[in-house]
Order: sequence, then C-alpha cells, then structure tokens
Amino acid sequence: MIDIDIINHYGDSISYDETTIQLLINNLITDQKAQVEKLSIILSDKFFLNKLKKDYFNQDYFTDVIAFNLEEKNNPIDGEVYISIDDVLENSIEYKENFNVEFKRILIHGILHLLGYIDDTSDKKKLMTDQENKYIKLNSKIIINHKR
Repeated sequence: MIDIDIINHYGDSISYDETTIQLLINNLITDQKAQVEKLSIILSDKFFLNKLKKDYFNQDYFTDVIAFNLEEKNNPIDGEVYISIDDVLENSIEYKENFNVEFKRILIHGILHLLGYIDDTSDKKKLMTDQENKYIKLNSKIIINHKR
C-alpha cells in the first residue's frame, strides 16, 4: 500500500473521504503499473498555487493543480500534488460539472503528471483526458464536499 497523506490547507469549508481518495489513487497507480512510495495531496487556494507557479516555474498565472516529483532517479515516486480548491470550484461552474467530479478530474490529472504524462500538445492532452475519464468512471463515490 502506498503512503498517502492528505493535507487540508484550504479550511473547514471542505470535507473529504480520505479512505475513498486513497482507494482511487491506489487503483490508478496499480492500473498504471507505477512504482510509488509516498504521495502527499495538498488542498489549498489559488493564491498559494500561484505563488508555487511563480517560485518554481517563473510563471505568473493561476492553475488548478501542480505536481512535484521528488524521488531520486530510479527510485519509486515520492510526489506532491497541490490542488487549488478555488479553481476546482471555478472549473465546476465554468464546465457545468459537479464539484466532486471536477475534483476527481484535477486529482487524477495531477497524479498522471507524476507518472510522466504531459499535456503540451492536443494529442497528449486528449490521452490525459481519456485517462481522467476512465478513472472517474471507475469511482462513483463522493470523495469531497464543499459547503458553499
């Protein structure tokens, strides 16, 4: 079993089912045949992710997810996935999607980045979207709620 930590820096307006999130992540990683040792999921706001984007990528714009792969070469993945709950909320409104489903999409997207997927072309983006849809469909449970 993978060591998964979920850290809520966003606050009390969200609640989540840690066990179901861990199950979703474990199923994805097992299906992808990836070697993952440790994974931290950090739930935060858009301003914190913007600061990370500036500090580590020298880019000044908001983003819904940032993934950092911290492992030493040829070792199992030790990663961090930062998720902007603000952006998940905005995306769910913009795309007329359920908050829970949009959160799953962003979570899966971040983990896929850790596993080496990139989305810098339309073909690669389509492959990632297909993978996101696949894993969303495999897990119909509510994993997160937002008290608006």
